[in-house]
Parts: sequence; C-alpha cells; structure tokens
Amino acid sequence: MLSERVYRQSGLALTDRATGPALLPPFSKLALDVLWVGFHIDRAAVRRFVPDPLRLTDASIGILGLYQAPTGSGLAPYCRGLVGVSVEGQPGSGIGEGMYVLGSVMDEPGASRMRQLYSNPTIAGTARTELIDGVLMGEASVNGEAWLRASVRPRGPVMRDRTGVDTFFGLSEAGLIQHVDSNVSDIIDAEALSVEITDSSPDYMRALRPLDFVFALHATKVNSVWSEPRLVGRSAAADRPPGSGGEFLDLIEESGRAAAIVRADGTLIATNGSARRLLGPHGGQRGDVLLKGTAAERLALQRALSMSFARKGPRVTDPVALSGPEGGVLLAHVLPLDHGAVPDRALVLLTDPHGPERHDATRILQLFGLTLAEARLAALIGSGQDTRAAATQLSITPHTARSTMKAVYDKLGIRKQSELGHFVARLQHF
Repeated sequence: MLSERVYRQSGLALTDRATGPALLPPFSKLALDVLWVGFHIDRAAVRRFVPDPLRLTDASIGILGLYQAPTGSGLAPYCRGLVGVSVEGQPGSGIGEGMYVLGSVMDEPGASRMRQLYSNPTIAGTARTELIDGVLMGEASVNGEAWLRASVRPRGPVMRDRTGVDTFFGLSEAGLIQHVDSNVSDIIDAEALSVEITDSSPDYMRALRPLDFVFALHATKVNSVWSEPRLVGRSAAADRPPGSGGEFLDLIEESGRAAAIVRADGTLIATNGSARRLLGPHGGQRGDVLLKGTAAERLALQRALSMSFARKGPRVTDPVALSGPEGGVLLAHVLPLDHGAVPDRALVLLTDPHGPERHDATRILQLFGLTLAEARLAALIGSGQDTRAAATQLSITPHTARSTMKAVYDKLGIRKQSELGHFVARLQHF
C-alpha cells in the first residue's frame, strides 16, 4: 500500500480548500450509462507510451470508456472519458494483467485527485453519454473541443448483477501504480458504431486510434469500489518490503484470506501473499494448476468452477476439499468474476481449516460492489445483530440503516435477513 509518506510526496493534502477534509481511498461510485468499446490497435504506435515494467499483451486491445458518476465518495460526482490498452507485467516483475490508462478527461475537483493518486495524464474537461433513439452516444471535451467520441447500439437483454474485479495501471505523481475496481454491473452487449479520437487530443491518445472493433458494452448501472493505489515496479521498491508484491489480490490481503484468480481450466492467473504461503514454495505460480490433488479433487474443483462461470447455485460455492502441498487439507470456495469482455476467470478463496475460524466479512463484501459503509452494516446484520443495535454501533440512525440495507439486498440479489446471514456465514468461516 502507499504509505503516509508517499501520500505526502504525491502532493495530496490532508485538507481540500474546496471540499474540506480530503478523503483517501477506497472510493465508491455509482456510474450510469457507461459506454465501453474495445478495438485492435497499431502496436508500434502505442508501445512507446507504455512504461516499464509493463508491456502490451498479445491481444493488444485498446479501450475507450465514457460515463458519468453522479454519486459516490472521494471522487464522485464526476464525469470521465478515458483511453487505455491491455497490458501485463514483464517476466519476473510479479505484475499481472490489466489495463494501462494512457489518459483521461475529467471534471474538477476529481481530476486533481485522479492525477495525484491514479493517473497523472488526466486533463480537466467534461464528458457525457446519452441514449438517443436506441443509440448510446458519448463525448469528452477539453476547453470546448471534442477529444473523444463514440457511439454504440445496445442489443439483447440486460445482464444484471455481473460481478467483476478489474485491474488498472496508471502513472500517478508517486510513480507507476496499480489499483482495483471491484464492481457489480447491469450490462447490455452492444454493437460498436463509431470511435473517434480527434486531432485535438494529445499524441498518446491519438496513438490508440482503432483498426477494427472487438467488443462494445452499455453498462446501464455500475456500483464499484476503487481500491487504494499500490506502487509497482521500481516505484514500489522504496516503499514496500521485499515480497509484498503488487498484485491486485492484495486488496483482500488485509482480511487474512488467501485468494487466487483462476481460469476456467483451473490454471492460475494471480495469487496474493496469503495464497502463496498456503500453496508452498513450489505453488502459486502464474500458469500452474491451482492444486494438482487427486482426480476426485480436481473433478470437484472443476464442478465448482463450472457452476461459478455458469452463474448457477450460490454466489459463493460450497467448500471443495483439496490436498495441501504438505499433506494437509485446504478448503476452496469459488466466486464468479464475469464482468466485461473477459468472463473466463473466477476468484478462489483458500483456507486452512486448522487456521483462524472466523474472519470479518467486510472486505469480501466490498468485492460484490458494496461501499465500505454498506459492507460494515451488512456484516453486522448478517452476523445476527438487529438493525437498531447495528445502527448504534456504527453511529447511524435506524432509518439510515434500513435504507442502506435495502441497497445491500438489491446489490447482493437477496430478499431477507436469513439469506444475508447464510451468505455472511460463508464469508466469515473460510
């Protein structure tokens, strides 16, 4: 994590003259009518704008996004247009995959905080999207001149409550950082009609002009939480102890849980520090099978992954017992991560049944799109406290607690406290 020293070096003041006390991440937002278009790019034109230790992925997908976030904390309300490209860490860097944000347009005061914490090439401007006659159109402008334009035609049904953890990289004032956007979205597949990166935009944006379209999405609603930025690469060496890593799964390291991202075939994409300790000195490497185990164990894990990818059964699967690297047993729970254009991955939470028996569910609840305040309240009520007692503990009114819980139930797709209790119990006891 970025230390207080690095926050001071980044120029983020403890108070903001316009808004009072400055908030530090994690930040939450509700975004509406989000427009995303993915496209192939000219690799040679873009490569020089991607800093070490990042490199372009083989797919070389460029991304353009436009949206407005009317509510949230820390950054919102704001509007934003951005362009980025799919990247991965150089071999041996310990950095996984994600999207590197080359530049963005955003209104103040959020633009200043964005530059300091997440993406230095953020220019103050305006952005908007609007659905007109069945076409979602968007534009981002600086000083009255359009820099980014796009239009998509939504088609098909709304896919509700799609959960995801998306990784972003950016050059902040402190150096190269990585952050996570954990989200729950209502998404419609769309047809890409147009993308324009105008001559008024900077060269690092013009380099991303599309060759052909790969996908388009209209996210009618996105509830998300942005994690604290984490320094990676050379930027991290002076501020993090050796071996702490920069992987986005460190977002849930503080909860004491071992976590891994796996593909549909069970191979590893990334692990956090706790998972690497459980998997032993020869496990937890990118491209490895999560756990080799017995044939019956592999089949059980594959069934859990298949259910998760198909979104069948509970949001958190029943535990799968797997042979540990040193003769013990590990329990694995699978959660779906199916947001956006990369549906073939899942979050696997590992636990040693002889380890701590109970954890705070708050951090994991945020991965389902709950804000920190919503997650704290849901964890208390899901653990058996009544609404009035939980409100007293959190210093909020019972009315606020009831309205907050309505939002919690909507985001988690549940209808009553007993279902929440069952859900939280799973999160607490693995």
